[in-house]
Amino acid sequence: MSEYISISGGALLEGTGVEFDLFLKAAAGEVSNYVLYCREGEELSPERREDLLGKHADRLCIATGDIDKYIEYQEKNLKTILSDDNKSTREKSGVVYQVATKVVTDLLENPKSGRNMERISEWVTQTVGHIVDDDDTFSGLLGVSSKDYQIYTHSVNTSVLGLLFGKHLSFKEDELARIGSGMLLHDIGKLAIPLNVVNKPGHLTGDEFSAMKKHPKAGLEILEHRSSVNVLSLKIVIQHHENYDGSGYPYGIKGEDIHLFARIARIIDAYDAMTSKRSYAEPMRPFAVLAEMKNKMPGCFDEKLLREFIYFLGPKDQRKKRRNGDTVYSFPSVK
Repeated sequence: MSEYISISGGALLEGTGVEFDLFLKAAAGEVSNYVLYCREGEELSPERREDLLGKHADRLCIATGDIDKYIEYQEKNLKTILSDDNKSTREKSGVVYQVATKVVTDLLENPKSGRNMERISEWVTQTVGHIVDDDDTFSGLLGVSSKDYQIYTHSVNTSVLGLLFGKHLSFKEDELARIGSGMLLHDIGKLAIPLNVVNKPGHLTGDEFSAMKKHPKAGLEILEHRSSVNVLSLKIVIQHHENYDGSGYPYGIKGEDIHLFARIARIIDAYDAMTSKRSYAEPMRPFAVLAEMKNKMPGCFDEKLLREFIYFLGPKDQRKKRRNGDTVYSFPSVK
C-alpha cells in the first residue's frame, strides 16, 4: 500500500514535464483517498498549473517513494524557482534547503563522484544569488533549517549561516561562493573516521578524540586534487578546528595565521553544533550558546568576529545602512 506526503506547489513549474506522479488528497470522514491528478512525464501547462494551485494547493501529494524524484526536479529547476517573483521567500528557502540536503547526502554517499561536486558548486552559485538579491532570506533560510544534528544537516546549516553572515560582512559574491562551498564540505573528512566514533552517543575517550581530530586532514586529502574546489574553500576544510589562541588542531596555528574564512567557520561550526540536538546533548538556546562561546570558551574564536556574529544574530535591521556608533570589523582583502 502506497504512502503519501504533502508537497508545496511552489516548486511546480508551468511548461515542465512533471517527473513524478502527482496526487490530490480527498478526505472522506476519517479515511483519506489519493486521486491521481498528473502522471509522471505529463507536461504541466500554464492553465493546468493555475487550476492546480488555485483550487487544490493544500491537497497536493506525492508517493513517499518519489521524494527523491521531487527534490531532483527542484534541483534541476532551482534557478527558475529562485527567480520567480510569485514565490515567497519562505517557499524559495524551503527548496534551497531541500536541494542542499539531497546534494550533500549524495556527496557523502559517493565523495569520488565528479558530478556530485559539480552539484555542490551549482547549488552554491544559485543560493548566493538568492541571498544577495533577497533581503528576507535570513528569516526564510534559518526558519527551515534542521536542528537534528547529522553530518549532512550540519553541513547545510553551516553553509547557509556562513552565506548569510558573509552577506552581513559585505563579502563579494565570489567570496560568498568560497565560504558556502567550504562549509558544505568542511566535515567530509569524517567519512574516514570510524562510524562508532562519529555517532557515539556520549563523550569521546582520549583515543576516540584523537581519531576524530584526523578529520580535517582526511577532508583535505579527499578534496585537494579536485580542480573544482577552490583553495579558499579548502582553507575552511583544513582549518575549521584551529583556535585563535593556537590550542586547536590539526596544526595549532593561531591568530591571523588562520585564514579569515576558517575563523568564521570556527564560530559557525560551534554555534550550529551547540544549538542542535546531538547524540550526547540536547540543543541549547541561541542566547545561551552565544554567552558560552563568549564567556566560557576563551581563546577559541577571533573576538572581533564573534562580536560581529553576535550582532548579526541580534535584532535585525538588515543593516542596509551603517549607523553612527556601529563597530564594524574592517576586513583585509581576501587572499
